[in-house]
Amino acid sequence: MELTKSDLNFILSRCPRDIIKLLRQNPKELYIAGGFIRATIAGEKISDIDLFGKSAERLLTIAKDLTLARKGRFFTTENAITVLRHPRHPVQFITRWLFAEPKALIKSFDFTICQAVIWAEEIKVSTINTNPGETTPETKTIFKSMISESFYPDLAAKRLVYTSPVREEAAGGSMMRVIKFIKKGYNIQAPSIAGVIARIAAKLDFKREPKEQWIKVVITGLLREVDPMIVVDGVDFLDEHEVIGNE
Repeated sequence: MELTKSDLNFILSRCPRDIIKLLRQNPKELYIAGGFIRATIAGEKISDIDLFGKSAERLLTIAKDLTLARKGRFFTTENAITVLRHPRHPVQFITRWLFAEPKALIKSFDFTICQAVIWAEEIKVSTINTNPGETTPETKTIFKSMISESFYPDLAAKRLVYTSPVREEAAGGSMMRVIKFIKKGYNIQAPSIAGVIARIAAKLDFKREPKEQWIKVVITGLLREVDPMIVVDGVDFLDEHEVIGNE
């Protein structure tokens, strides 16, 4: 499934010009996905822009080019390269998860309301020359999109549906995002919250004596996410993909 034409055009109109330029320059290699698309359609406040690709090295090169163009600065973590230039939105090049095609990227999101991706493609067109019967092949860039079949219905209902993604992740990350979404007015039903809890429980070692206090301590350690309102070591950027502490 795809975004509606009007939504695709609306999102592109709200996307910074330099990000549109990067997508055009990297057809089928650079993807914008997740929160920016959801928030734009839902009329929510934009916190950052997440970009994905298939090569961490290529993403680093693109991030450096964007940093120079914006005259900003960038920071790297084990999960992302973040480009900062106040007052513009932070741009995160996600390196923890790499994707060669949009379908795999869609499946990696933990909630259906984030399962949306946009990218650029080059297509061949023919331009008629002045000489009769002669044509010269040229290319033009178009933008394409992909969404899950549940994206629109769940977004309209402000409903969190957990996808239990198969990926290497911080077990408590989805629970922290549940809290964030509930503050935005979203709701979550029992099967999905159970799935999120099950992801955390799967990390517990029940061979040890399962005392409630011990379980509380372990789960607290799993519920880890950088608070977007906290400045750490003078670095004032949002990185929801950062993992704090030891595994």
